Amino acid sequence: MRRLTWLVLIPVIVLGAVWAAAPALSQSKVVKIGDLGSKVGVFEGYGKYQTMMMQMAVDEVNAKGGVLGHKIEMISEDDDTKPAPAVRKAEKLILQDDVKLLVGAVSSGATLAVMDVTKKHKTIHWNSVSCAEFMRTSKFHKYYFSNQPDSRMQANGLAKYIVDKMGKKVYIFYTDYAMGQSDGRQFKTALEKLGGEVVGVAGAPLDTKDFSPWFGAINQSGADVLFLAFAGADSLRLMTQLHSFGMTKKYKLAGIDCFLLQQDLPAIAEPMEGFVQLAHYSAFNPDKDMQAFNAKFKKRFNLDGNIMAGAYDAVLFWAAAAEKAKSFDADKVAAAQEGMCLDNTHIGRQCIRKEDHQVVMDMHLYQVKGGKNIPIATLPGKDTIGEPMVGKDPVEGFTWELKKK
Repeated sequence: MRRLTWLVLIPVIVLGAVWAAAPALSQSKVVKIGDLGSKVGVFEGYGKYQTMMMQMAVDEVNAKGGVLGHKIEMISEDDDTKPAPAVRKAEKLILQDDVKLLVGAVSSGATLAVMDVTKKHKTIHWNSVSCAEFMRTSKFHKYYFSNQPDSRMQANGLAKYIVDKMGKKVYIFYTDYAMGQSDGRQFKTALEKLGGEVVGVAGAPLDTKDFSPWFGAINQSGADVLFLAFAGADSLRLMTQLHSFGMTKKYKLAGIDCFLLQQDLPAIAEPMEGFVQLAHYSAFNPDKDMQAFNAKFKKRFNLDGNIMAGAYDAVLFWAAAAEKAKSFDADKVAAAQEGMCLDNTHIGRQCIRKEDHQVVMDMHLYQVKGGKNIPIATLPGKDTIGEPMVGKDPVEGFTWELKKK
């Protein structure tokens, strides 16, 4: 009898073990994605917020069952804000870690270099902060997608406001590498097209500590407006020095969307007072979708959100496309993303333009008041995105030569 009992129990125990193992096997299915950006140095704020935004999206998707039954695992790498390390880290993420999505980098120079890697290894690549105009034009490839307004989009939106509301004589001061050069070119082109006069241009190296050698030329230019294309720690140092020289009172100031993150503004509220910039998001915009996103982000991290929220959307777009394609295959996911629209992004409904994989989004003009980015105008995305220019040279015919009136 004892032998019979064990004979009956053995199959039951085996079946129980198989049943118990099934959920574990299911939960062990993992798909990896890569977070590549500046985690220290001049752009570290952008890289750290990119990580937080992506992690929040990963947690939300995983809480709903993951993607195609796989739990998402995010792997973060620091690119030192330089192209060469960015390429090495991108190859490590793709070849060693086998990521199916790469978000990054932060600096335009690094992102342009990484685009060669994602093209070569057929990896879905989302850009959520770099703004050089080459990414959706001459460097574009089928695996690259962007929800960051590039320099052409920003110029189309901000230049008209500058000419109409701030002044027609503009001095362009930029950080002398891919991002700043791109912004300088596109703003010069847009301003001159609208009848504005660029009275001077100058570039300062990335991570400049003392900007005062350039102030003499600015003061002698006769400018009404000082347009600034810097970011991160460079912007903080520049604004502090401009203020100490009395130049924040002398000129009207405007700049690019990533000039400073919202979190940096309170520390230099007085120098930044009145500064105008164009961006797709602010924690102080009363828009219901932005407020809903900010409340969610603040509950998770006890911080306000900022323009790095695009990294959150990148994960959601990729996850939705993989589900639609029923595959992690890059060709199938890329095809599924083309023309895709999502309603649950940080600014509500967003759609990807098929021709150049650029997200069409409304832009907002903000003015800094009391250390906060306050909205002053909205610009429809269809008016700022510009025509697709895939395969074309976006700087053909451009010259830095000043056109004196």
